[in-house]
Amino acid sequence: MQLRTLAAGIVLAFSAMSAAHAQPVPSLDLGVGSYVYVMSNDIKANSVAVLRRNFFGGLDKVQVIATGGVGVGVGTTAPPPDPLGAQNELLASQDGKWLFAVNAGSSQVSVFSIRHGSLALEDVVSSGGDYPVSLAQRGDQLYVLNSANEANVTTFQIGRDGQLRELPGSSRFIGTDVPLAGNQPNVGNTATQLQFSPDGKWLAVTVKNSAGKGSIELFATARDGSLAQDPVTTASQDPSPFGFGFDENDHLLVSEAAGAAVSSYNVKRDGHLVPISTSVTNGQAATCWLATSGHLAYTANAGTSTLSGYRVDGTGRLRLLSKDGVSARLPTGAAPTDTKFSRDGRFLEVLTPGTGNINTFFVLGDGQLVFLGDTPVFPALSGMQGLAVVN
Repeated sequence: MQLRTLAAGIVLAFSAMSAAHAQPVPSLDLGVGSYVYVMSNDIKANSVAVLRRNFFGGLDKVQVIATGGVGVGVGTTAPPPDPLGAQNELLASQDGKWLFAVNAGSSQVSVFSIRHGSLALEDVVSSGGDYPVSLAQRGDQLYVLNSANEANVTTFQIGRDGQLRELPGSSRFIGTDVPLAGNQPNVGNTATQLQFSPDGKWLAVTVKNSAGKGSIELFATARDGSLAQDPVTTASQDPSPFGFGFDENDHLLVSEAAGAAVSSYNVKRDGHLVPISTSVTNGQAATCWLATSGHLAYTANAGTSTLSGYRVDGTGRLRLLSKDGVSARLPTGAAPTDTKFSRDGRFLEVLTPGTGNINTFFVLGDGQLVFLGDTPVFPALSGMQGLAVVN
């Protein structure tokens, strides 16, 4: 079935390519040798599963390795599938040598070395705060977002052997103070994601606020990697700005969970954000996670078990790829969360904690998604969260 589905997708892709450009069909490379990593977030012993792309474009599970820390499972203050309320819980280094993972239950960060796709645990350190949920890297420094209690971003030096060293005085406060209730804060009011702007000048953070408008905070970054003491803050139109990414022209795209929408922004020289397209709704529910590649962006809508696709023009304006806002439907109760492109933009990987699977799509040139199949990873409704892709 996977082979037939992929073959149909290839025919559509190459037909469209040939019609649009009148060029010879290129040789086919399905990304064999690329790897996908999924975190269990297990409350007793956190772990990471290694999946390898096969000849048909799907994934085969080849390894599960413990992080040395613990996750939080399904959490206590929110039902599945979102115990961490975050994006970028797993992060592959830019050179593909390291994989970093958060352990929210033990407030630790783990470092794995990557050799031919396989993982080896190299270090486990305190995260510099409580409830780490998101990671970002710039050069030889790792930045950790701790979202519980007095939330902060803490910076670590990455050693040549993968060992992490917290840089003294590097913590920067987000401005939220959300206490733990059991083993989890109220994720409707926590900071969500870290990511650098493409030029490395700004470290962006999204912050949810269920009682009003959320915010997007940008920390200026010095040449040595140190962050400004205070961020430049822009209010969101939505209480829950969640996942975000940058398009090929460096516009910031942010998903909005409460309104089931996406907004786009220009990043000004002083760090302020100027809206371009404001709250382009997709008609779905719980639009939390967002992945970008070039001029395309997709959201995972956990409340309706769907994916919504957007096209971004050269000025940063957004439009839906389909009139009904649905680019793909997943099984009822799948509750898609973490969503990532392969680095070449040809594959879209989607976690579905409701089923315990990862779903793989082939991305056609016009943004249509061809389903290649799903791969069981961890038990359904166990709280798995975190996704990274290495080509």
